[in-house]
Amino acid sequence: MKPVDGFTVTPVEGLRAPYVVIAFTGWSDTGTVTTDAGRHLVEVYGGERFLTVDPEEYYVFTEVRPTVRLDERGIRVIEWPANEAYAVRLPNHDRDLVVVIGVEPNLRWRTFSERLAEVLAGFAPSLVCTFVARPAATPHTRPIPVSGSSADPALCAKYGLGRSLYQGPTGIVGAIHDALRRRGAPLISLAAGIPHYLNVPENPPGTIALLEAFGRITGIDPRTDLLQRARDRFLARVEEASHEDDQIEGYVRSLEEHYGDEEFDEEESSELPSADDILRDVEDFLRGKGDSSG
Repeated sequence: MKPVDGFTVTPVEGLRAPYVVIAFTGWSDTGTVTTDAGRHLVEVYGGERFLTVDPEEYYVFTEVRPTVRLDERGIRVIEWPANEAYAVRLPNHDRDLVVVIGVEPNLRWRTFSERLAEVLAGFAPSLVCTFVARPAATPHTRPIPVSGSSADPALCAKYGLGRSLYQGPTGIVGAIHDALRRRGAPLISLAAGIPHYLNVPENPPGTIALLEAFGRITGIDPRTDLLQRARDRFLARVEEASHEDDQIEGYVRSLEEHYGDEEFDEEESSELPSADDILRDVEDFLRGKGDSSG
């Protein structure tokens, strides 16, 4: 099919009132928590890619740079920012699934959002769920909190969600929400609170928390058992890093004491180390400095 505004879409037939998952790195993601969740669903259920977007249309490559990797022959390959959608058929469920995975664009947000919303609305989705991961004052030693919200009171009541009353700057997910809302799509959001001192590319506990929350709402088994080993390795490395530094240990203990307290302000205590120090020490360790686990 001929691309329109950089969007190449292959027709997909027979999807049954699908659930739609939308996950973008950028404003709405901490590391790659949300997109890892989306990719996991595609991988475990065998998604079929039907939509791609030409990155040339939507990125400033000095801000969102392509990356270089070595392929299996040792040849350098450039990987450009990708936006893709997959159709996932679920024969053991009464609905199918569409998963959108992308990188927040720099340019032409209205065009991007309208094109994507037009494609998604064409499937007459039963529910559209955006995945979000935000830094939060929560410790890695406690379950990752996930909050659900919607601007639709009926959906809030149906799924036990909070009412979305946010006003202020938004990201591409907000723009896509607006384009889908005008097309009558039912919209909710699931947001994971990621320990703010773990701003690293991957966070398996956060990814698992989002997937399990999505599973509770839709009845789809997210198969998070396949991620448990990655979660255990990640937490073991964080524990090692935190135990090697008294300041970090003290900071984590303080977060544990206030876990679940929405009014807790970590800046109120002058005895805590700065967030910048925590970030530097733990992130350096997780990125491989001093990590002998391989």
